[in-house]
Amino acid sequence: MAFRRPHPRQKRTCEEHKAELEEENNHLRSELQSEVNSNRQNERRIRDLEREYDRCVQEIQTLNGEIERLKNASKKEIVELKSEISSLKSRLYQVKKDVRDKEKYISDLEKRLEKSEEQVDRLRCRIRAISSRKNTPK
Repeated sequence: MAFRRPHPRQKRTCEEHKAELEEENNHLRSELQSEVNSNRQNERRIRDLEREYDRCVQEIQTLNGEIERLKNASKKEIVELKSEISSLKSRLYQVKKDVRDKEKYISDLEKRLEKSEEQVDRLRCRIRAISSRKNTPK
């Protein structure tokens, strides 16, 4: 049985292993830093979205107060408006939950908030239209 020495190219030195580990370590540190930067941006965006959410909640409360003061609206119209506001509150709550859980993409949250804002604008227009009617109850 003859003892065979490994081919010189197959033999790796401790320094070569160390260099490979250092290279991998640097690569992983770079990836980690990218993730940290991405997380910071996402956290800033989430804070912005939460402020926007709070603004929407305030707007909903204002609309609710306007609905309560409507004198030209029928009971049916008031019930419809309140139902829409209730639905809007539920959707906004879900948006905030999604933001906190970070399960949805930020762009998805922006779209949902935008839709909620559009609904707030539509409600505001309907309330103005009802308020501007002559005092003729239906």
